[in-house]
Amino acid sequence: MNRTAQLLIAWCGPAMVILFVIGSVWLARYFPPAIHPSDSAEQVARYYQDHSTAIRWGLVFSTVAYALMGVWGVCVAVQTRRKEGVFPVLTYVQLTCMAAGTAQIVVNCGLWATAAFRAGEVSPEITQAFNDAAYIILLGTWPPFTIWAIAVGLNVLLDKSDHPVFPRWTGYFSIWAGVGFIPGGTVWFFKSGPFGWTGVVCLWVPFVVFGAWVLYFSYLAMRNVRSGFVHEQQLAAGS
Repeated sequence: MNRTAQLLIAWCGPAMVILFVIGSVWLARYFPPAIHPSDSAEQVARYYQDHSTAIRWGLVFSTVAYALMGVWGVCVAVQTRRKEGVFPVLTYVQLTCMAAGTAQIVVNCGLWATAAFRAGEVSPEITQAFNDAAYIILLGTWPPFTIWAIAVGLNVLLDKSDHPVFPRWTGYFSIWAGVGFIPGGTVWFFKSGPFGWTGVVCLWVPFVVFGAWVLYFSYLAMRNVRSGFVHEQQLAAGS
């Protein structure tokens, strides 16, 4: 039962990516953004009015994807928890930051849905403000994600046992992934160019790094569980 449950939550990582592609890329067209930060309020309101149904359906898929992110975070925390001892502070940091990050980007979807809900019925500036707020929350509130990834990396690097949970180099990868989320914060200051929410630095770097981080650690967690690393790392010796 424990093995099956751990495999299911590990698969939430790839499932999250698939649902995000369906919701935010295909239907709502938030990635890459169809709306630019330099667009006028009238342009933003017109886009929401013309694509209201597709946006709302896309946000349903996106919200489910982000909820699965929270579930997926548990699979990594469970893996690293087994080697942390009686006081698993880094595991608690992982879970706390994962929960905070999940909450804030679910709110981000709610703001986009609010912008679509009355598009054309309210002032274009109101629709634009909700859209701005959603992108700023999505990209600009990076600290929980960065701390989460660094906590995972430290869990790996501080594991000095003969049978580490994950390869040692993945600890450095996770820490650098956390650093890679930081450029999203430029969304607070720029309305165009590489540092705006359509730019390479602000959008593509954090999203590509996050996707690679999720998918690779999903693979590692699945490999551990299939090898018998369910309760204790040493179970692998008998597999």
